[in-house]
Amino acid sequence: MSKYIQIIRYILAGGIATVSNLIILFISVHYFKMYYLTGAIIAFSCAVIISYLLQKLFVFKNYSRENMHKQFLNFLVFNLVMLGVNTLLMYTFVDIIGFWYLFAQALSALITACINYIYFNKVIFKNA
Repeated sequence: MSKYIQIIRYILAGGIATVSNLIILFISVHYFKMYYLTGAIIAFSCAVIISYLLQKLFVFKNYSRENMHKQFLNFLVFNLVMLGVNTLLMYTFVDIIGFWYLFAQALSALITACINYIYFNKVIFKNA
């Protein structure tokens, strides 16, 4: 049963990070007139910080401060790889397929969320 609660918390935390990502992307593009890929990179970067805190404390109940800098570095490096995946997906969905950029970001987030959960659970927060 606790595994299901963890998955529900992961979905909730991911939802918060994703909504933050979409809001920052929207503001970047519509109010600051940024190119959508630049806005996506900035939004994704902010969402990484939000996601780390929520994943560590809320989802995986990992309150340890021991090696926290290494844990965050691992989280950051993994998310930089995922930023590349996200950017590639955004480019594919928007420029090649023709999806609306906000829909493309939401779809990209859904795809990467599955990969993230497995990695977070098995590698980054495995001792929680």
